Amino acid sequence: MRQSTTRLYNWAMEKANSQKAPFWIAFLFVLELVLFIPLDAILIFFCLQNRKNIFLYVGIAAVASTLSGLVGYLLGHFLWDLIGSYIVPHFISASFFNKLSFQFQVYEVWAVFFASLIPFPLKALSLTAGVFHLGVIPFATFMLLARLLRFSLVGVAMSIWGENVKSFVDKHFHRIIVVIGAKVAMAFLFFWAIAR
Repeated sequence: MRQSTTRLYNWAMEKANSQKAPFWIAFLFVLELVLFIPLDAILIFFCLQNRKNIFLYVGIAAVASTLSGLVGYLLGHFLWDLIGSYIVPHFISASFFNKLSFQFQVYEVWAVFFASLIPFPLKALSLTAGVFHLGVIPFATFMLLARLLRFSLVGVAMSIWGENVKSFVDKHFHRIIVVIGAKVAMAFLFFWAIAR
């Protein structure tokens, strides 16, 4: 396990210190829809390695994350008739689906904003927004605003406490990866349990 995390650390360090670091940020956040890792941790790592580009990375991450959300929105909007009958009984219960439907009908763009601001699964948020035919422009706008706010808070924290955080991450990278993996597994189990 430690050998794998060391390889991951070295790979991330190489990408974060390369001239193509903005490309890697964009690439990873565009893939957010299909990844099961918290990308805030990736953003923190890149910001720590190159603090003069913190807010460039924040902007790229917010735009790329919103594009990923739009892909999920379009899948939900146009393909629900094909995939809906598979998703509802196998991944979420009909009662949970109805609760989500109610939340989107009542709160609409505010549901998108607050779900984008917290570590709510992008897949659930974007697919559901598409299924319930929220306006695509309000969806993208409120998601982008929330992502900018969320990632800016990360950027500000890294610009203030970056040196201390960098020392901690360099020293405890292996433990951090184990904790993140455990949290992802618990979050997955939590959302699976409430969706049943």
